Amino acid sequence: MAAIGERDDPAFPVGAACRIDSRSPWRQIAEIPVGLDPEGIAIDNARRRAFVACSRSDFVSVVDLETHEVIREIATGNEPIDIGLDEQTGRIFTADAHSDQVTIIDSATLEVETAVPVGGYPSGLTHVPDFRRLYVGNSLGSTMSVIDLDTLETVATVDAEPGAGAIGVDQTRNLVVCVNFVAASANFYDAETFEEVGRLELGIGTCAIGIVPERGEAFIVNSIAGTVSRVDLDKIEVVEEIRTGSAPVGLTVHPSHDRVYVTNRGAGSVSVLGVADGVEWSQIPVGGGPGGVVVDPHDGRILVANAGSQTMSIVEDLLAGRPPAPVVEEPSPWIGNKLPAFALEDYRSGERRTNHDWAEKKYILNFFASW
Repeated sequence: MAAIGERDDPAFPVGAACRIDSRSPWRQIAEIPVGLDPEGIAIDNARRRAFVACSRSDFVSVVDLETHEVIREIATGNEPIDIGLDEQTGRIFTADAHSDQVTIIDSATLEVETAVPVGGYPSGLTHVPDFRRLYVGNSLGSTMSVIDLDTLETVATVDAEPGAGAIGVDQTRNLVVCVNFVAASANFYDAETFEEVGRLELGIGTCAIGIVPERGEAFIVNSIAGTVSRVDLDKIEVVEEIRTGSAPVGLTVHPSHDRVYVTNRGAGSVSVLGVADGVEWSQIPVGGGPGGVVVDPHDGRILVANAGSQTMSIVEDLLAGRPPAPVVEEPSPWIGNKLPAFALEDYRSGERRTNHDWAEKKYILNFFASW
């Protein structure tokens, strides 16, 4: 019999609520089909809606958070990856990677207003209501676009590095941080002048950031390295490397600032990391290939976009604080077993080859992952 909370449990059908094992530190609420390769999520708390950027469907799914149903699909540019909502104007912003633009949607009418051109392959964005600025990381352009939230005009294009994407802002220090996936680095800028004030080398595959301003710290995900870097924002240096589940890609800070949530694309889970202790408190199972993650301000539930299962998971973290026992990640069932037989096309000759052709030899397998 499957354990409660597993996705093949008949007590947890897609789109439905689920019971809970009283010993569990988490609860699964729903898993809602959205579109192809969902990535970013934004919440309209006033209307109780979630907006999910479905990158391979070229649209945003609008989910009613009371009924857990998709009520609208809004066409955007090609490959919307990240998404954000400005409550003051009621505008939704999507970073459309293959259209080199940001699409602007009216959250009340659910209609597209306009699109703003940015740099090459925008893959990350964030906004600061007090600054009235939208910051967009352009991965192929190696730049950061800065857009006025009210006029929708681009006020600056700032040099970054290859793979520029996720952006974090510390209003206390007037600091903007752009993380660069390909360069495995982060650039630090003055939020008013956009002048670079520092640079930091990080782990491989830097792709998400969350800031805890009262501690003067940023938590930055290094996907390929499988770590989260704790960064001192005053000294601009890494003070700790925290291990998570396999292939972490997304991160958000809990509103209480006592923990951060990290989505593990390879493990199909969300790591709960203590801010003060840097310890992984638990891992919450979600859908396949999780990426974008946000916390619903209404009820504290966690919303996760699952690129691998084309769904959005809604789960609850039931931990009041650090548990007495540390999390122990289950070892891979493949460890200690023989490599299964497979066949791939040889890059040079084009011939179909099996792994037995290279037995006892070293060879390279080239995988491409859509982040």
